[in-house]
Amino acid sequence: MTRPFAVITGASRGIGAAYAKALAARGYDLLLIARDRTRLESLASSLTKITPAIFIETLDLAESGAAHRLYAMARTHRPAVDLVINNAGFGLFGALTETPLPRIHAMLQVQVTAVAEIMRLFLPGMVERRSGAIINVSSVAGTFSLPYCAEYAATKAFVIRLTEAVAEEVRSSGVRLQVCCPATTETDFHVTAGFTPKHRLGSQSAEEVVAASLRALDRGRVVVPTGKV
Repeated sequence: MTRPFAVITGASRGIGAAYAKALAARGYDLLLIARDRTRLESLASSLTKITPAIFIETLDLAESGAAHRLYAMARTHRPAVDLVINNAGFGLFGALTETPLPRIHAMLQVQVTAVAEIMRLFLPGMVERRSGAIINVSSVAGTFSLPYCAEYAATKAFVIRLTEAVAEEVRSSGVRLQVCCPATTETDFHVTAGFTPKHRLGSQSAEEVVAASLRALDRGRVVVPTGKV
């Protein structure tokens, strides 16, 4: 029997790594994508006892054409992908007027363009097979305006609305779409973004986010907020 195959972006740490561990436990073969090869190798090594077929590829989704390279990578390992998790992303903290344009461009490429392109590339095959799923990791920040994280919140709002709309477009095909919207989560996201939250009370682990997401996927829920704001 063929084992299901999942592709995870931003897989080297945090929520992406938690998805990898949870899906390995569910019997998935995995293609793990991130920029940090050392972390990917460490994660893959820890999971080989659970699932032997783990592939790693380094890729920067901020680069033009990255989504097409990702799709080609996946096809070299399996002719069909059962689950795609669009998790890659990063935050920026600061006023829009002071944020370097290259950082804004990179964020839009990773969290808007690449997400849409990856969906466009993988969905036709899923629809044709009448099976498969895509989870887009957004944030509760995408549900309201967020001064000093304006660009980040806007990209996450895009992901929510895109997922909701396309889920309706493919609803009759048997393909499932989900947008996972975590609240404060215990990862290094805030360090990368350049700020520390004032309140960490009620923060959730990456494993809790993933458990809630996968339970909701099993039930066919599209919009899945997790944790407390």
